[in-house]
Amino acid sequence: MVVADATGGTDHVLMSRIGLPAFQFIQDPLDYATRVHHTDIDTFDHLRADDLRQAAVILATVLLDAANSDAPLARKTLPTQPRLSDPFKYPEPSKP
Repeated sequence: MVVADATGGTDHVLMSRIGLPAFQFIQDPLDYATRVHHTDIDTFDHLRADDLRQAAVILATVLLDAANSDAPLARKTLPTQPRLSDPFKYPEPSKP
């Protein structure tokens, strides 16, 4: 699955926040929201061989392309100042 929006909730977020190139490969949400996902019942026998092969080929292709590239991977610039925030401030109401 390819998305243009920013995604979150995975291990790549921290790496991205400190300026390292970080990527998330989004899986098809076929069984992602089931009651089994991330439980002790979520075991290797639920894996799909075709999906694993496809993911391995995609990841290997991205890594090979990055390793053979003449240019380094793009990096985000790190913020120089912390963003000020007030956890007790209510958001401004939107104007119609």
